[in-house]
Amino acid sequence: MTDTVEDVAHQIFFDICGKKPTDIDIFFLKNIHFPKIEYLPRMTVHIPLPREINGNNIYEGNIFVDYESGQETIWNLFFATICHAAGHAKITDFGKYENWIKGKNKKKAYKVIEFIEDIKVNSFLEKSFPEYFQEINKIDKVFKIINEQKSGKNKGYAKRAFSEKFDNKSSHRHKIKQDILESDFENGDKLIEIAEEVYHNEGIIIEEKIPYMDHYFVQKRVSDWQQNVIINPEGVVQKNVQNFIEMWFEQLKRKAKMRKKYISITKDLNFDKIDFSPENIGEYLRLRNATHMFLKKMSREIKMIPNVMDEGKPEDMGLLELQAAIQSIAAQNNNIQIFEQDDYRRIEEAWAIVLDTSSSMKLKFDEMKKFAIVLGEAANEVNSKNGKWGFFTFNNNFEIVKDHNEKYDQTVKSRVGGIEISGLSFIGDAVKLCARILEKENIEKKYIFLVTDGQNVGTLGNNKDMEEAVMEAKKRGITIVGIGFPQKNTKIFNLCIPYENLRKTTAKFISAYTRMSGDGM
Repeated sequence: MTDTVEDVAHQIFFDICGKKPTDIDIFFLKNIHFPKIEYLPRMTVHIPLPREINGNNIYEGNIFVDYESGQETIWNLFFATICHAAGHAKITDFGKYENWIKGKNKKKAYKVIEFIEDIKVNSFLEKSFPEYFQEINKIDKVFKIINEQKSGKNKGYAKRAFSEKFDNKSSHRHKIKQDILESDFENGDKLIEIAEEVYHNEGIIIEEKIPYMDHYFVQKRVSDWQQNVIINPEGVVQKNVQNFIEMWFEQLKRKAKMRKKYISITKDLNFDKIDFSPENIGEYLRLRNATHMFLKKMSREIKMIPNVMDEGKPEDMGLLELQAAIQSIAAQNNNIQIFEQDDYRRIEEAWAIVLDTSSSMKLKFDEMKKFAIVLGEAANEVNSKNGKWGFFTFNNNFEIVKDHNEKYDQTVKSRVGGIEISGLSFIGDAVKLCARILEKENIEKKYIFLVTDGQNVGTLGNNKDMEEAVMEAKKRGITIVGIGFPQKNTKIFNLCIPYENLRKTTAKFISAYTRMSGDGM
C-alpha cells in the first residue's frame, strides 16, 4: 500500500523537530477548522484535514468551489501548518511560562506567548529550512494583504493606520522582536522579562489571521470565509504538495469504497455515522511499549494453538520451545508440543475485534484499550497468512480502525492510537454490523471479540436488542466472546471473560481461546 498523507506529514514533522514520535501526540482531524497545539500535560498537535461541505472544499477558513483549482493552495497551507507546528515542537518550552501565566488573564497571556514563540519559530525555520520558510513567507504576505483589505473597510482604519506610523508602537515592536531574536533563553529569565513587557503593552501585538498558525483559543466556527485564494508553491515545497495531492486522491478512493461497503449494510441500524478513527501514532507507540510483554505472550501462544482436530502429530523437530519442554516434563505429558513448527495445525479464521468507546467506559477505558491493542497484535500474528481480521470501535458512531482487507500498517496503527471515548453505547447494533461483515467472509471459523463494560445505552430495547443480536450472530455460526461484561450478561455469549487487569485477562483469554479451538465452538 502506498504511503498516506498522514504518514508523510508525520515524517516531515519529526524530521523538522528532531523529537521522537512517543514524545508528542499528533492528531489529523476533519472536524476542526484551524490547527491547535496544547503543551500541557504533554505536547498535543491537532492538524486539520481538508473536507468537502455542500459541494465546496474548505480548509483553514478558505473555501474553494472547485477543488482542482484550489488543491495546490490547500496542500500548500497544510504543508505550512506541519512546518510551523514542528517548529514549535523544536523551539517552544512552555514549562518556562507556567509560573508567569498564573494569576494573569489567560487569553491575553496566551496571545503574548504565541507572539514571542512565533517569532522564534520563524527564525528557526528561516535558518534551518530556508526553502520551506520562503514559501511560508509567501503565504504570510498574501494573507497580510487580505487582512489589511478587510480592515480597511472598517471606519477609522485609515486614521489608525496613519497615526500608528507616528507613534512609538512600531519602533517598540521592532525592538521587542530584536530582543527575542538576540536573547539566550536557556535560563528563561530574559524570556519572562520580555513576556511581562509585552503583556503590559498589548498594542505591540498585531493580531494577524494567518490560517496555518495555531492559537490556543482556536476558532470553533468561521464567520468570514476567504474565497478562492490561490497560492501556488515552488521548488521543493511544490514537490511535497504534488505528492500530497496524489496521495489524497488515492486515499479518498479507497475510503469511499470502504465506506460504501459499510453503509450498504447499516441502513436499518441506529449509528449516526460510519467513519474512520482519528490517527495518533505516538499514542499507539506508547501503548505498545506499555503492553509489550503481554503482547508478545499473547501473539506467541495463540499462534501455537491448533484450531483443527486431527490425528496427526507434529514431528519432533524444529526450534525447541524451552517453556513448553519444562511444562511437558513437569506434567509428564508427552502430548505437549515442545518444538516450534513452521506450520501449525491451523485453518483460516476471521476475527472482528470491536471496542466500546462510549462515555460509560471512562473508568476502565485505558486498561481495556490496552487489552484491545494486545488482542489486535495477536490477531495480526494469527491471521497473517490466509485469515482476515478487522478492528472497530463504537459508541453512537461506528468507526473503522482496520478493515478486513487492510494491512496492519502505520495508518492502521495510528488509528489504534487515536481511539477516544464519547457518546452513547449501541452494543446490539455493533454486534449486528460485525456479524454482517464476517458473514461476507468465506472462512469457516469466525469470531467476534466484544470488549465492553456491558452498559447498553442509547437504543430502544437496550439489553434485549443486544441479546437478539448475539443470538442471531450465533445462528450464523459466529462465536462471540464478551470481554469485560458484568456477570449477569454472561450466559448469552459463547464465552465471557471478566476484565480484571491486563495480566490476568491476557492469561484468561489464552486459556479460553485454547478451549474454543479444541471444542470447535
